[in-house]
Amino acid sequence: MTSTKRKRLVGLIRLLPAVALLGCGDPDIRRGDDALGAGQYQAAIGFYEQARARLPEERTPTERIASAHRSLAMSLLDQGRCDEAKAPLDAAEALTRPLLIDHQLVYECAASHGRPPEVLVPMLERLLALGDHRASVLRRLMQLELELGRDDAAVSRVAQLEQRSTLTLDERRRLMAVLLALGRDAESWPHLEIVMKTTGPEARDPVLRLKYAELLQARGRSAEAVGIYRVLATEYPANPLAHARLAAQLELMGDPQGALAARARAEALRNGPLPPPQEMRPLPRSRR
Repeated sequence: MTSTKRKRLVGLIRLLPAVALLGCGDPDIRRGDDALGAGQYQAAIGFYEQARARLPEERTPTERIASAHRSLAMSLLDQGRCDEAKAPLDAAEALTRPLLIDHQLVYECAASHGRPPEVLVPMLERLLALGDHRASVLRRLMQLELELGRDDAAVSRVAQLEQRSTLTLDERRRLMAVLLALGRDAESWPHLEIVMKTTGPEARDPVLRLKYAELLQARGRSAEAVGIYRVLATEYPANPLAHARLAAQLELMGDPQGALAARARAEALRNGPLPPPQEMRPLPRSRR
């Protein structure tokens, strides 16, 4: 929200009480309305408190007090005094239900003034709790949670975000890495498949290519898996892992001769007089 829009909103909030109860006969409420219209928030609160003390059964003074606190909070936000706005907003919410627009403005103020992720994340969570499920809110919350290392919380946003917006390639790269690190292969698959079809560095990474082939195999796409293993065995002829994986896949596909040759090559590399060059980082043993 722009500064001009915020100013208009603050002005509207100042006028709402006077408009809503125009003609109210209570003198303290009239004085409070006049003070609020002039931007004298504490004076307005004082007059409304006097009315509430005399009219404890009436709801009007309480609502006026909450409006004055909200008006003060919005004025502080408009001045960029984000942290100072919290107290009057809390005071307003102690008297009436929370309003989504208040918290949207609080977050926008904090974000525009460079508050750290630790401060912004609870604000975004509050927006979600109040019903703000915009893609921009979900996306920013997911990004900040990843930045803070809150991986489980971040990936829990993905399904909801994808209902509202398409993930970017960079987001898929990040989620793929996080999910693989968490051992959540099934959830990583949609992101991994898209990323591995790009020309980026991940698509050339031998470790990710081996993982991709493994997951292809698990989905019954054996020919594609074999193709990847063959390419890796050619690109990294001195590394036994690609040959061993190729052997296992060929055996599953009913090619015992091909499997035997690939396995023999892997064993020769493992049992040679010198350790094989480390062209590829070692992978964890497959659970499949």
